Amino acid sequence: MPLLSAAEYILVEEVGHLVLLLAFIVLAAKLAGEMVERFASLPSVIGELGAGILIGPFALGGIEIGSFGPLFEVPKAIDGLGNAVDVITPVSPELFFVAEIAAIILLFQAGLETNRAQFFRWVKPATAVAAGGVVVPFAFGFLATLFLGFASLDSTQEMLPALFVGAIMTATSVGITARVLGDIRRLDTPEGTTVLAGAVVDDVLGILILAIVIGIAETGEIPITDIGFFGTNIPVPMDIVVIATKAIGFWLGLLIIGSLLANRISNAFLWFRSPGVLVGLALFLAFLASAVAEIYFGLAMIIGAYTIGLALSDTDLKHRIEEPMIQIGHFVVPVFFVVIGMQVDLGAMSAAITFGIILSILGILSKVIGAGLPALAVGFNRRGAYRVAIGMLPRGEVALIIAGIGLSAGVIGQDVFGVAIAMTIVTTMIAPILLVPAFTAGGSGLRKPMGGARAHRDRGRPEDN
Repeated sequence: MPLLSAAEYILVEEVGHLVLLLAFIVLAAKLAGEMVERFASLPSVIGELGAGILIGPFALGGIEIGSFGPLFEVPKAIDGLGNAVDVITPVSPELFFVAEIAAIILLFQAGLETNRAQFFRWVKPATAVAAGGVVVPFAFGFLATLFLGFASLDSTQEMLPALFVGAIMTATSVGITARVLGDIRRLDTPEGTTVLAGAVVDDVLGILILAIVIGIAETGEIPITDIGFFGTNIPVPMDIVVIATKAIGFWLGLLIIGSLLANRISNAFLWFRSPGVLVGLALFLAFLASAVAEIYFGLAMIIGAYTIGLALSDTDLKHRIEEPMIQIGHFVVPVFFVVIGMQVDLGAMSAAITFGIILSILGILSKVIGAGLPALAVGFNRRGAYRVAIGMLPRGEVALIIAGIGLSAGVIGQDVFGVAIAMTIVTTMIAPILLVPAFTAGGSGLRKPMGGARAHRDRGRPEDN
């Protein structure tokens, strides 16, 4: 048997190191989840996020352990001058990859557990919720950054930090809410369905806002193209129109076409008899939809995963793969939340503590107002509107990505970046704490309950009424 080359040996050693890190992550996730569930009666996701902060590169994971070095350290990149610099995402690309796989599985599972007919019924109200949940937080973040002196209206460049903070505030982490609602079996309630649909629409709207802000950062103005129309030149933001068309078109196309073909796909897959083949084929679809969404249409991968899971939610295939997917999720999904926690640098937040506190408060109020008032307007009572608003509250990984883009582009500094991280972690941690009692408290969330079987379905499970 030939000996390994030096390059092959290094590769095998790196793989072994990754497996070691995953072992510690899974152990920390399970121990922390058990502790907060058993002794604090809180969702396990809180423990997993906390475990990530504790063992991350900015806390215990960054401590040197003899010749072994730190367990987790911020990876380095080489800048244009050949100097080693910290990368924006403070976890290794390998860990980030595993976390993204976990997020895809989480959202695919959430899609499977969503009632597809109810989703279509509530997607229109969810659009109103998403619109309010984007506009109000953006305005709050933009104005707070201006009033506290971290940006100004003197020039476009000086206004950019406020625009980026506004964009960060619009984010909604569907992963956090999906995990909590799945654990307490409330994904298929009207409020749960509205939150998930609203988070999908929120993601599309957030992409458009981010595209506008990046365009302004690169050119100093919104990219406009003059279009000739009946002899008149009309200024149109074509880049934004193209992005919007691609994102909305893909999402609707995948949802509608996937729903129309779902039973045929299910029947074709059920032809197979080998053990485990159905889960493998289902995950093939989840990964394919996720990759196409990200690479070709600019949507987050989790949107593709959720949408294809939703399309399959009313098929025989769903019932055959549901339990295996839950077991896979028990292992891999906690990795996603630990890795989110590992990206939190508590020290970076101290540079602008007052701004961080104010923005965190506004981060909560803006979603409660922006998502809660539209929810009241589209048929929910105060209890239901509160559930929807809290479900839209966590920013999670989406806000971290937007903040990282702003920092890497030099638009925001470490102080504003730390403030954005503070707001993100506060809203991400507080949302699960509020969600469980909000959804487990009895009573329908609908303002005008309907009669018959449809009412029973739309008002959720019997114990909710």
